[in-house]
Amino acid sequence: MLNFEFNLTTRVIFGRDAEDKIPEIIKGNGFKKVLLHTYDKDFAQRIPIYKKVKSLLEDAEIEYVEMLGVEPNPTLGVVEKGIELCRREGVDFILAIGGGSVIDSAKGIALGVHTSIEDVWAFAEGKKEPDCNQTLKVGVVLTAAAAGSETSTATVLTNEKMNLKRGAHHDANRPLFAVMNPEVTYTVPPFQTACGVFDSIMHACERYMTSSTDAMLSDRVGEGIIKSIIEAGYEVMKNPQSYEARAAVMWGASMAHNNLIGCGRLKGSGIHLIEEEMHSVNPKIIHGAGLSVVFPSWARQAVKKAPMRLAQFANRIWNVDMDFEHPEKTAMKGIEHMESFIDFLGLPRFMHEIGVKEEDFPLIVDQCTRNGRRVSQLCDFTPEDVMEILQRVK
Repeated sequence: MLNFEFNLTTRVIFGRDAEDKIPEIIKGNGFKKVLLHTYDKDFAQRIPIYKKVKSLLEDAEIEYVEMLGVEPNPTLGVVEKGIELCRREGVDFILAIGGGSVIDSAKGIALGVHTSIEDVWAFAEGKKEPDCNQTLKVGVVLTAAAAGSETSTATVLTNEKMNLKRGAHHDANRPLFAVMNPEVTYTVPPFQTACGVFDSIMHACERYMTSSTDAMLSDRVGEGIIKSIIEAGYEVMKNPQSYEARAAVMWGASMAHNNLIGCGRLKGSGIHLIEEEMHSVNPKIIHGAGLSVVFPSWARQAVKKAPMRLAQFANRIWNVDMDFEHPEKTAMKGIEHMESFIDFLGLPRFMHEIGVKEEDFPLIVDQCTRNGRRVSQLCDFTPEDVMEILQRVK
């Protein structure tokens, strides 16, 4: 097991009416003025939790200003507007009410209020590291289970001028608290629910699908999380108002991305890396849908170079009998189970379904592998491997 540090500083308030504790936490930490950050006006009017949080703040006489307008794959443009608003209004705390895009946008704003928008992008590209003392604190009211950003060190932002999507990973990005009430997610549409389920599984796979073989406890933790999300995924698609299924998906999404699974091992399978570069050619790709296209083809390519890891996944996640003489056969059966699950979720399987064309492939490959960039910690993927992954599902 490799050396590691693990510091989950986010306070999780989970369950029915969890949001009722928000005023107490804000006042207890001495914050004076809150930025309420969320999607568009329609979302704010349609989702009861947004109105409830406003009422809670008003009843507690906590000042707030609102900033709407977050879209999927949050942009630097929105972050810059948020930074300007916070400075102008004297905001000292940001409360994100939404899913991963809102949370990531809030984190981006928090990073830039006492620095600059240029620094925020430098953080995202890994060229600079943020200072926790210069970053505003962020709280979260989670409305959709998927990204796991509510307890993670990550914020993923899109630079619309450069047409690039990048993620900043640092403890400064850990939210102060995350309110997680599964009942809030009852009304999340089926397709968005399915995307969230699959995104959560892929976050776990980013830590699980690596060349590290000496972190057995982390393996078992990852397998338990993946299996639980799959089981809950089947149930939540059939019974959207199942509290237990919604709770398992919500908590599973956080557990998959707070890096518990990554402790003591190399991490980064390349699944997300490839999908995120696809946003350069179509910024409107729904993240979970992009991942459902990439994963089966990525896995088929990975079997050629690391069959035992994919075979273990098939054996422990899907209960496929292990063929030690031909592990690639075991692995392929596991991939087929994943494809069946993707079909059950109603997610896409091919590039043309998500607006990525074959003529876009060279750019995607170049951005994945430029300047010797390592695509995966599971095996060595060459530019030719990445192209084959894309071509297989064109």
